[in-house]
Amino acid sequence: MNKGTVWIAGLSIGLGILIGISASHLNAETDDAAEIKKLSNDYATALLNRDTKFLDSTLDPDEVNVGTNGHPFDRQALIAKIQDPSFAYKKIDIADLVVKVIGAMALTRGTATVTTETSGQTATDNFRFVRIWQRQSGKWQVIYFQATHIQP
Repeated sequence: MNKGTVWIAGLSIGLGILIGISASHLNAETDDAAEIKKLSNDYATALLNRDTKFLDSTLDPDEVNVGTNGHPFDRQALIAKIQDPSFAYKKIDIADLVVKVIGAMALTRGTATVTTETSGQTATDNFRFVRIWQRQSGKWQVIYFQATHIQP
């Protein structure tokens, strides 16, 4: 074997290793995006079903929400809201969901049409939202959410 052949063989092996590492990294991001998409759907279902156990495990203790009125509220306020018998989420339709995973962080954004009932009064609202997730100890948790009113 001459030096050129050895060099080409070494280069080929190195490129093969790099491609393998890149492919596994891409697969991990695809798997994470699929997991975040599922968690996003589960989150909406938890709101509809008043599933405080899911929310408690999915919301970071320091999670911050910014409502459509621009006012911030924390996870305790969100959980208290869905426990309030005079309030209920009746329907949540999410559209145009985009998931962007960057390492241990993920961003979801999209639009939602949400129907709620408060003290017997039904209202439907359309908004654009952003939710930021962070992987902590191997588990994805919501650290930030913000919604803005939009016209349908």
